Amino acid sequence: MLNFAVRDEILQLFRPDLSEEEFAVGALRQLRRQAADNPVYGRFLSGLGLDPLKLANWQDFPALPVSAFREQAVCCFPSEQAKAVFETSGTTENKTGRHYFKDLRYYEKSLLAGFKLFMPDLLNHRWISLVPTFEQKPISSLGYMIDYLGRSIPWGGCQSFCNANYEIDFDRLAKALDDANDEGIPVALFGTSFALATIGEVFQERHQNWRLADNSVIFDTGGYKGRRRELTTNELIALLVSVFGFSVDNIINEYGMTELSTPGYAKLGEGIHRFPPWLKVLIRDPLTGNICRPGERGLVQLYDLANVGSVMAIGTLDSAVYEQDGIRLLGRVAVADLRGCSLPYEV
Repeated sequence: MLNFAVRDEILQLFRPDLSEEEFAVGALRQLRRQAADNPVYGRFLSGLGLDPLKLANWQDFPALPVSAFREQAVCCFPSEQAKAVFETSGTTENKTGRHYFKDLRYYEKSLLAGFKLFMPDLLNHRWISLVPTFEQKPISSLGYMIDYLGRSIPWGGCQSFCNANYEIDFDRLAKALDDANDEGIPVALFGTSFALATIGEVFQERHQNWRLADNSVIFDTGGYKGRRRELTTNELIALLVSVFGFSVDNIINEYGMTELSTPGYAKLGEGIHRFPPWLKVLIRDPLTGNICRPGERGLVQLYDLANVGSVMAIGTLDSAVYEQDGIRLLGRVAVADLRGCSLPYEV
């Protein structure tokens, strides 16, 4: 089990100047420990005929399919000891995945450090959320994320305009936007792609629009998952710029999932997601298992040092290519289940 010295050592790795060598050493140590302490991952490796003590590089450890989180408790401790359990929004069979946390310190430090690394300074913004609060939805990693980050705001955190049933109060939201405009306060608006598209279309139909203060930001957490007509990226950008009136460079997209502790970030118009150095992305050819070269399409695998109590190696059904110093997501493979944090909004 994880001792206190190792815990403190891991916490020191969540910093912008983490070297490749430091990541490699920490990742190999953590993956070997998880192979021993996490029964699900241990059986997964054993089934592949792999001895974790003989694997010399973190890249040699296969990624556990994300679907495993829907089948069993993927954790390095008895699940009943979890301090928090975040659930996915389900699939077409309404089967949710669960991520168990015995200690939220790693999640919180990674989240805050990554947010500060890629996001502009939002301390003087008015934070507005289109997501239920964590108090309303205590299984929501997205709700916890926004609530936790909002605690750093001096004037009182993030205000949600969405109830526990994911119903948006458009009139109250419009009043908050009017007040921010009148006071010249920049806005930080948080929501899923579906929720952002919804308020954009509703306000457009009502002939309501704003010219938000300079440096206002929209934080798009992604997600349509095929349950409504998806707007293309350009359509969503055009809608948001038309209704809220600010620079396209200030629309930030997050790539994250309940099973991870560390998200990636991209300017929505650019579409290249970048990650903190304590999370590494491998894109593998699903047929050969080889790591793809730049421009070659493959499946995304994520190695997240902040996933201390579960498993740091996670295999997704998201396809992508390496581009510049990040990745460009190309969608989910055709056989993937419908899933994602926008599902509760959809009919």
